[in-house]
Amino acid sequence: MRRIFIYLMLLMGAVLPSAAKNRAQQVIAHRGYWKTEGSAQNSLSSLQNTYNIGVYGSEFDVHITRDGEVVVFHDDDVDGIKIENARYADIKDKRLQNGETIPTLQQYLEAAKLLGDMKLILEVKEHIQKSDEDRCIDATLAMVKEAGLESRTEYISFSKHACDYIVLHAPKAKVSYLNGDLTPFEAKQAGYAGIDYEDKVFKDHPTWISEARKLGLVTNVWTVDALKDIKYFFKQGIDYVTTNNPVEAMGVAN
Repeated sequence: MRRIFIYLMLLMGAVLPSAAKNRAQQVIAHRGYWKTEGSAQNSLSSLQNTYNIGVYGSEFDVHITRDGEVVVFHDDDVDGIKIENARYADIKDKRLQNGETIPTLQQYLEAAKLLGDMKLILEVKEHIQKSDEDRCIDATLAMVKEAGLESRTEYISFSKHACDYIVLHAPKAKVSYLNGDLTPFEAKQAGYAGIDYEDKVFKDHPTWISEARKLGLVTNVWTVDALKDIKYFFKQGIDYVTTNNPVEAMGVAN
């Protein structure tokens, strides 16, 4: 019964004890909080669900179509249709697992404006053509600015080109690199705000978290779902954990 009560309080956005709240603010929901009935990865419902449980932010992915629409979707194709080479009309009626249509970034940002100060962790997906990556970033930065969400949006990418482009064109933006092939010093030199690496990378380089901290870089680890691993990284001093199990991650003790 006690567990049910705590869970209901989380869903209602209740005020948490300071320790739990601090822990919640270190958790990022991977593609939103979608592991619940009626939701799906990168959906508007998963965005709302993330806000409801009170974690730091909702991570999501963007691509741009040939005719300039930025869409929120993980894979680079929808039912075999390459997003980068498609018109928006070719994919706009495609459905996510929960029946929602694929959201545009404009729709996603409009929904996010109603969700307090929750962070948006926006991943620019690698595009085949770097010019398309640039188009995607240009359109994304413009929409985020127009929505008044610059202070709530953080950027990540596996593409070093994309990270460098954002640093150049939005120097105040927080940018973290995902690929894992730069040392903390190299990431700092590139002008990034942080490193956001796979769990294996941090385990293979056990000093990188502390090195990054000394350099003033933010650290995040993805995508960690086992509670023992989440606890391990918190003990190592990681700043954020990206997970498909955000509710469970919030309950991990200090």
